[in-house]
Amino acid sequence: MADNRNFAALDWLIHEISETLKEARQALESYVENPKDAARIRFCLTHIHQVHGSLQMVEFYGAAMLASEME
Repeated sequence: MADNRNFAALDWLIHEISETLKEARQALESYVENPKDAARIRFCLTHIHQVHGSLQMVEFYGAAMLASEME
């Protein structure tokens, strides 16, 4: 039953996680194009932090650990 609940929670969040990761990627790409703009890398880290928190909230600890390592 717990597994079903976890997958239902992930299904509920998957679109937001996907969009947040897309924004993180775009911020990282912007930083690569202009390394002097440190705000871009901070935006990337903020987005990854949001994904990390979301994954912890739905108890997907392996994926949350990956996001934590990316931070």
